[in-house]
Parts: sequence; structure tokens; C-alpha cells
Amino acid sequence: MHALVRSFVFVLAAALAPAAASAQSRSFAVAGGSRIQFVSDAPLERITGTSTTVSGSVSVDPSDLSTASGSVRVPITSIGTGDALRDEHLHGDGWLDAAAHPDAVFEITRVEGATSLAPNEVVNVTLHGRFTIHGATHEISARAQVRYLPAEGDTPALLRAQARFSVELPDYGVSVNPLVRLKVSDHIEVNVTIRCEAR
Repeated sequence: MHALVRSFVFVLAAALAPAAASAQSRSFAVAGGSRIQFVSDAPLERITGTSTTVSGSVSVDPSDLSTASGSVRVPITSIGTGDALRDEHLHGDGWLDAAAHPDAVFEITRVEGATSLAPNEVVNVTLHGRFTIHGATHEISARAQVRYLPAEGDTPALLRAQARFSVELPDYGVSVNPLVRLKVSDHIEVNVTIRCEAR
């Protein structure tokens, strides 16, 4: 009888081991192909600033999104608008002040809208977290589409995400000069495209 019990316990443990292993969070590093875009749509001008210098990491268990966390970082000086003089002003102490506050950071603290990521399927979620720019931090929510691609051959597991949220510049201590009020909006749309590789 004791031998039978031991055999049953062994079989049960072997059966549960893969499930337990899969229920662990994995670390994904932000990789090439990622970018962040900042859009100001004012009455007289639409300005788009873009950076592909994106770094960070995400910890996620595809079978349980309740434990997901991570952060994405962009150097302010890497944001380009296509106009060298405008970029100089954007990076300067009258605007985002890259010397004093070198990075924009989005920290993910919670995921809503789905409980798991089915392999190779696009999942709609809401990412909750904190956005920091110009030395100020505020809670934000971002609508996002996330796709998990399991490892295949020599290709590591991947996470791809597209997210969108908005910020108000005055909330972050950035004041638009009245002389350019019609060309620069207080309201900025932020579009994020992230590609992460499993470590």
C-alpha cells in the first residue's frame, strides 16, 4: 500500500511540474524595433517627436497577468521632431530640461482587461502605471494591444505591444510660451510600440 501511495504521489508531482514551471514570471528586455512617439496637435501646427532609443524590461507570466510589472525608459535628448532648432528648444531648460531630467519613464504597475496571454493572439488590455517626465510623476492608464509569441527554434519568446495614453504638459511643470501657444499644445498624445525578447 505504501509503495502504491508513493507511486501516486510521484506521478502527481510529475504531472504538476510543467504547470508550476509555466506559472512563473519571465523577464523580457526591450529590444530593437521599439519606439515612442509624442504628438502635439495645436491649431496652427502638428508636431511629432519620435525616439527609437528605448530601453527597459518587463516581468510577466503569460498565464497570469496579475503579476505583470516593468518599466520603459527614453532619453529626452533622443526625441527628434525633424527640426534641429526645435529639438534644441525641446531638450533645453525652457521645456523638458534634459540636463536636469534626462529620461522619460513609464512604469507598469497593473494590467486590466485580460487575465492571460494566449500564444500568438492579440489581447486588449489596460496598462496602469506611473509616467515621469520633467521631474514630475503622475498615475496614467494606457490602452494597449499585446501579443505573446512563444520561443520557436533559435528565436526567443517575444512580447509585442502597442499602447496609447495622453498627458497634459502643465501637470508635469512644462509651460507653453504664449508666443507659440497656437503651435504647441498642452495636450500630448503618447504612442508606444514595444518589442521585448525573453532573457
